[in-house]
Amino acid sequence: MSTTIAKLAKAALLAGAVLAAHGARAADKVKIAIIGGAADIGFYLADAKGWFAAEGLEVEMISFDSGARMIAPMAAGDIDVGTGAVTAGLYNAFEREITIRIVADKGRNVKGMSFQGVMVRKALVDSGAVKSLADLKGRKLAFTGPGANDSSIVDEALSKSGASFRDVEAIYLGLPQHASAYANGAIDASIMPEPFRTSVLKLGVASQLMSVADVRDNDQTGAVVYADAFIRKRPAVAAKAMKAYLRGVRYYLDSLAGGKIAGPNADEIIDVLAKYSTLKDKAALREIVPTALDGDGRLNVDSLAKDLAFFKAQDLVKSNIAVDRVVDLSWIAAAVKELGPYRPK
Repeated sequence: MSTTIAKLAKAALLAGAVLAAHGARAADKVKIAIIGGAADIGFYLADAKGWFAAEGLEVEMISFDSGARMIAPMAAGDIDVGTGAVTAGLYNAFEREITIRIVADKGRNVKGMSFQGVMVRKALVDSGAVKSLADLKGRKLAFTGPGANDSSIVDEALSKSGASFRDVEAIYLGLPQHASAYANGAIDASIMPEPFRTSVLKLGVASQLMSVADVRDNDQTGAVVYADAFIRKRPAVAAKAMKAYLRGVRYYLDSLAGGKIAGPNADEIIDVLAKYSTLKDKAALREIVPTALDGDGRLNVDSLAKDLAFFKAQDLVKSNIAVDRVVDLSWIAAAVKELGPYRPK
C-alpha cells in the first residue's frame, strides 16, 4: 500500500511539474514594431512595469526606421502591432484586403507640446540661406518613406508660401540616418520627432525652423495599428495588449508637468526612455519636448483625413477609400471600459 501511495504521490508531483512548466510557457507572444522614439513610451512602460506580463503576454519589440517599412511584415503576419505614422501603404494594403487597422493614438503635436520640428541644416540657417519655409523650395528634404505624415506636413507648410511638396527634392531616409546626412550636407531639411530632434540639436548639425504644431495644430502624427491576422486570429490577445498599452500611456501622462517630463515619476520615465529609446543621454531626455498622447487612446481622425487627401493628390492612393473605413476604435473602447476613463492625477 505504501508503495502504491508513493507512486501516486510521485505521479502527482510529476504532473504538477508538467503543468507548472506548461504555465510558464503559456504566455501569448506579441511582436511589436517600434521606431525607437519617445512616442513609443506607452509600449516601453507596459513592458518595463510588467503590465504586458500581467496580461499573460510575452512581448518582443522589433526596431524599424520608419512606419512605412512595417506594412509588408504586418501584411505577412510577421508583426502583430505596428507603430508610427499612418502611410499611404496602409490604405493601399487595405484595398488589397489586407485589413491593417488604425486602432489608437500614438502621438500628436499640440501647441506647447509639439514633439516634432521642421529641422534645417544648421549651416543654411547660420548663413541666412534659409530664413523661412519659402527658402526650402528646391532643396533636399528627407522623408521617412513615400506617402507618410511628414510629406503631408511639408506640403501643408510649403503651401503657406505658395509652394508644395513637388517643389522640393525628396530623399527617403530612416530617422537614425538624418544626423549624419545633416553633418555631411546630404540633406537640407526634414521633420524629426523626439528624441531624434534633440539629438541633432545637441550635435549642432541642425536647427529648428518651427514646430509641426505651428503648421498643423493637433496633428495626428503617430498611431497604433493592428495586423489583420492579429485581429482575426487572436482578438483576446489584441484586447489585452491594448489594455496594457493604455496603462503605459496614462502612467506617462501623469509624469508630465509644464510641457516637460518633470512631474511625478519623471525619473522613472527618463530611465525607461534611456533603456528603450534610441537616445541614451538622460540629461538630453529631460530636455526633450514630450509626446502629446490621449489618455483614452482617441485619434484625431480629421488630421488623418488631411494626410489621406494629400496621398490621393500625389496619386499614392488611387482608390476612394475613406479614413473611417480603416479606423477601428473598438479596441480602445474595450480597454477604457475595463480601466475607466482617464483622469489626470
